[in-house]
Amino acid sequence: MKAFLIGLVLFFCLGTTAADTFPRPFTAEYTLSAKGIPLIGEGHIGKGTRTLTYLPNGQFEVKSFAKTTGLAAFFKKIRIEERSVFTRVDGKSWPLEYTYHQTGSQSRSHTVAYDWGQGIAKNTYKGQTQDIQLEDGILDKLLYQIVLMEELMQGKRELEYKVVGKSKIAIYRPNHIGSEFVETGVGSLNTLKYERQSESGNRRTLLWCAPKFHYLPVQVEHIEKDGEVFKMVLHSFEYND
Repeated sequence: MKAFLIGLVLFFCLGTTAADTFPRPFTAEYTLSAKGIPLIGEGHIGKGTRTLTYLPNGQFEVKSFAKTTGLAAFFKKIRIEERSVFTRVDGKSWPLEYTYHQTGSQSRSHTVAYDWGQGIAKNTYKGQTQDIQLEDGILDKLLYQIVLMEELMQGKRELEYKVVGKSKIAIYRPNHIGSEFVETGVGSLNTLKYERQSESGNRRTLLWCAPKFHYLPVQVEHIEKDGEVFKMVLHSFEYND
């Protein structure tokens, strides 16, 4: 009986710990800025929103929305909607569906439908569909950022993710390059700074993740090979549970 009670206590303690490292439902709003873009110049170009929702059927949904505003929209009207639906099994996230739609001056779409029973993902980009063999640990471009938050909360600092890209599985390796305070719409935040380079080495993405908000990326900077820089900074944040 004593061993059973100890095991029961450990079970619930471990369950609580695992649950505590997974992000709570939230809504984060960002301001978008850029520099080095012809006709637009440097400064504020738009706004964005990211949400994590616990669905009634036990699944989870991450949604990201961004659009250009003001003068930037006059020269380059862009609207991007991104969505990931996933499930959780034994403390791990398993993607089920990913969609990306961009409309406006440029239009493009990317969808991935995951069939874990068959071990196949239907990956569709620019109207072309191909089968990708699934393996343990595969994520999508949106879900990996939620898993990153979870793993940083668990104390991990060396990160690596297998992500379904436009035509193949890419390896994302964000490298921890230090700690910094960043100014946001909710004040100055202490962050862990990460850098990820594309496999070609032509593009870089910098992430500033704040422990105060479960290691949410509160600032993201994307540097293109031609020198164009896109940046988003947290404007507001709230938990939805």
